Amino acid sequence: MDMLIIDRDSTERLGIEWFIKSNQLPIKQVYHAETIQQANVLLTKKQPELVVIELEMLSRDKMKAFTRNIFLFSKTIISVTAEPLFERALQSIELQSSSLLVKPFNLNLLKKALTDATKIDHRQLPISMRISRNQEIYHSLFIKTSLVDPIKPFFLLFQPEVNELNNNLHQWLSEIKLPFEKEIYPLSSMVVCLAYPHETDGLEFIKLEAYKMLDWWEESFHSNINIAIHDSHINNDNLQQAYITAKNALNMKFYKGFKQLFHTSDLPVFQSIDPFLTTSEQRFWMESLEKGDIEKIKEYLYQSFNKSDENYPDPELVRIQLTSILAQIRRFIKNYKLTKTVEIETEYHRMFDIILNSPILYSIVQELILFCIKVINNSRIQKEKRDFSYLERSLFYIENNFSDPDLCLEDLADYLEISPNYLSYLLSSARHPFKKMVNEMRVKDATRLLIETDEPIQKISSIAGFKDPNYFSRIFKKYMNSTPNEYRKQK
Repeated sequence: MDMLIIDRDSTERLGIEWFIKSNQLPIKQVYHAETIQQANVLLTKKQPELVVIELEMLSRDKMKAFTRNIFLFSKTIISVTAEPLFERALQSIELQSSSLLVKPFNLNLLKKALTDATKIDHRQLPISMRISRNQEIYHSLFIKTSLVDPIKPFFLLFQPEVNELNNNLHQWLSEIKLPFEKEIYPLSSMVVCLAYPHETDGLEFIKLEAYKMLDWWEESFHSNINIAIHDSHINNDNLQQAYITAKNALNMKFYKGFKQLFHTSDLPVFQSIDPFLTTSEQRFWMESLEKGDIEKIKEYLYQSFNKSDENYPDPELVRIQLTSILAQIRRFIKNYKLTKTVEIETEYHRMFDIILNSPILYSIVQELILFCIKVINNSRIQKEKRDFSYLERSLFYIENNFSDPDLCLEDLADYLEISPNYLSYLLSSARHPFKKMVNEMRVKDATRLLIETDEPIQKISSIAGFKDPNYFSRIFKKYMNSTPNEYRKQK
C-alpha cells in the first residue's frame, strides 16, 4: 500500500512518516505534498491507496477537483485539522474520510486510524487485482504455497446437505451481513469463507456467529448445512493445511448428521477396523434372514453402528463393512430366486448406491432395515410357492449345523419339507451329495482350528462334528493330502 501525506508543515509530514515506520505499518511508499496542486499531480500519477490531508489547505474552489481525484485514484482518506470546527467536520464527511484527527495528534488515535485504514478490504480492490488474488487463494487451497499478501484469517468451510444448493450457499454467504470482514470462495460441493474479525474477537465469537448461520440457513432454505472451523488465525497454518483439516472434519457428518459445527481441534482420530464379516457373523445374517427375525437384525445393526463414544471407525471402512452385510443379503436373495423379482433387484442396486454414497450412517442403517423387511417378506412368498434353490438352502443349513455329529439327511429334508429320497436325488444331480458337503465343511472348519488354536487333534475332531478321531484323520487326509498333525506343522 502507498500513501500520500498532504500538509503544509514538512515537520508534520516527516513525523507521520516516522510514526508509520516505527509502528511497522504495511505501507511501502510515502509521498509528500505541500500544496493541493502537488497533491493532484501525485494522486494522478502515483494513485496512492491512502491519503492523509490537512483540511485547512482545501479552499472551496480547490475542493471539487481534489475530491474528484480522491474518488478516482484512492481508496481511503484520513482528514486532519488544527481547528475542530463544524465546517471541518462537514469537509471530512464530504471527502468520505475514514477518520478525522485533531492536531496535535493523540498518538493512540493516530495509530488506530492508520491501522484501520491499512486493513485491506479485498472486495474493494480493482477487478484485475481481485481476480489475481482469487487465483492466488484458490491455488493455495490445493498446493502448499506462501501468499504474497500474508493473511491470518479464521478458516470456515461450509457444506450444504443438498449439493444442488451449493450455488445458493455461495450467493447467500456473499450477501449476508456479518460482524466481520469475509472473503468467499466457492468449490464444487463446498464454500470456503475466510473470516477477519476484530482483534478483540476470538474463536468463541466466530463459533457463536457460525451457530447463528446454521439457523439462518435452515430458516431460509428449509435444508441444513455443516460448518467446519479451522483456527488458522492463531495457529498460522497455510491455507492448504487448513482446507484439508477442515474437509476431514466435515467427514464427521457421517456419524453426527447435518446442522453441525465442527471445530478441527476437538475432533477424534478415525480408527482402523477389519470391515469384513467373521464366519459367525455371516451365519448370523443367513440364519436371521431365513427365520425372518427382523428384531435381531435391528439389534445387530444398532449395536454395530450406533457410535456414541469417541472411537469412530474410518467411514470408508464402515461402508465396506456394510457392503459385506449386503453381500450376505444378496446370497439370501439368490437362494430364493428373488433376482427375478424386478422390485427386489431394483431395491438391491439402490441399497448398494446408498451404502456407497449416502452421507449419513443413520440413514444407511434405516434403509438397510427396510430393505431386509422387503426381502424377508418376498422370501416368504417364494417359500409358499416352493420356488427357491434347494441346493443353496441345503448349503445354508449345513453351514449352520455341520458341527452336530448327529446331523443327517433326514434333518435337512425335514427343514426343506421334502422327502429324503427326493432331496438325495436333487443334491446328487447337482454333484453335491449330502455327505460330501458335510465333510467338506467339517474339514474346512478343522483347518481353521488347527492353525488358529492349540487344541488337541481329538478335540478339534469333536468340535468340527466328527464322532471318531480316526475317521476324521482319514477324511482330512483325503481332502488335504496330509494328516491333521502334518498340516498343523506345515502351517
